[in-house]
Amino acid sequence: MSVFGKASYQALTRWTVGALALALVMAATLFGQPDEARAQGPMTITFWHAMRGDKEAALRELVGEFERANPGIKVEPRFVGSTNKQWGSDYNSLYRGILEGLAAQQPPDVAMVYENWTTQLIDYGYIVPLEDYFRDGFSKADVTDLVPVFREANTYNGKMWTLPFNKSIYVLYTNKDLFKAFNATVPQTWDELRATARKLTRPDRSVYGIIVQPNVDALGHLLYAYNGEFINGNQAVFNNPLGVQALKYWVDMVNADRTAFPTFDPGAGFADGRAAMYIHTTSAYSGLKSKSKFPVGTAALPVVKGKGRHVQFAGTNLAAFKTTPERQAASWKFIRFLVSRPVSTRWALRTGYLPVRTSSIASPEFQAYLAANPDYRVAAVDALKHAQVQPKVSAWESIRGIIDDAMFEAISRRSSAQESLDRAVALSNDLIRKILGGQP
Repeated sequence: MSVFGKASYQALTRWTVGALALALVMAATLFGQPDEARAQGPMTITFWHAMRGDKEAALRELVGEFERANPGIKVEPRFVGSTNKQWGSDYNSLYRGILEGLAAQQPPDVAMVYENWTTQLIDYGYIVPLEDYFRDGFSKADVTDLVPVFREANTYNGKMWTLPFNKSIYVLYTNKDLFKAFNATVPQTWDELRATARKLTRPDRSVYGIIVQPNVDALGHLLYAYNGEFINGNQAVFNNPLGVQALKYWVDMVNADRTAFPTFDPGAGFADGRAAMYIHTTSAYSGLKSKSKFPVGTAALPVVKGKGRHVQFAGTNLAAFKTTPERQAASWKFIRFLVSRPVSTRWALRTGYLPVRTSSIASPEFQAYLAANPDYRVAAVDALKHAQVQPKVSAWESIRGIIDDAMFEAISRRSSAQESLDRAVALSNDLIRKILGGQP
């Protein structure tokens, strides 16, 4: 399977989602709010998510626990991920499903959403600000207890519209056996990572120094490390010298050094021992440790010498959609339950996601986990104070696909880094203008 084939498939999916997003601008005026005439009966709310496997099982257990504590409310969890197991993206599919549900006036009651989705949903009046419900069991102390960067990510124009749920942060995973065999040390800077990759790559390329999925997040690791940014105001700016430098880093490792192996399934390749290093979020922590044929190390992402530490975080938040006052109140109870201190702690321990509350991090249960996994504390928990929020502009979901294409163009040497990013920025700014109604 071509890694470039997957890139084209996902880019097409994102462009389709972008078209749906633009259609919703009209849908907001044509359809208005969802029909509130619901059938009478038990209070049942729907929860749309993108969790698979063990994570979905853990989520369903939480739903059962909530229903037992709230017998007047039934929650129907619905997986809205991709049916294309080979190339599909669960979060792209979830976003598309939400947009299609809104256009058909059949939205979920609660859904997992990214920050840039929230911007669009706010703009067209499809969700309710959760802060309006804080008077019902969510105190100022609860708000303060949220991890600061997560609190910031869920705040729009001074108001909290959503609450954090399955959050994770990027870390560097290492094959401890390979590092020991080659007497290598964990790189602290990106220059050191490149040198370490050279040291650990076998001449026959049966093992590479690092395995990477060339996408927007890979570019972001370097761009943010250089103190760059994707979007400034309502303008894409990632084709500036910092963006070009970030892209050339990966282009050179793949083509000049031949120490980075590009693939659409880097997690499996790393677990099989085909690379010594792999960058992914903490959501993969438990899975990699159980599936890998070697002891897995976890370290903080490298920095650019002389620059501060900047680390991207990932994962979605919880939004409540406009339906009826009664359903919205039930949705709030469910969301409040999912972000409660004990649930946040157990969810993190079960899935590898980060707790969203500082009190959960400080809990005896999670501290015991950190004591048993000290590398996780340094790589993940300590890095939260350096976490970087990706752009919240509503066009970001489609722009991500545009940047993916630019990465593949440059890495496959179809065009230079500058040319690839110039085209991507032009497309991105055109999309932003369209979504903003033609405004610059």
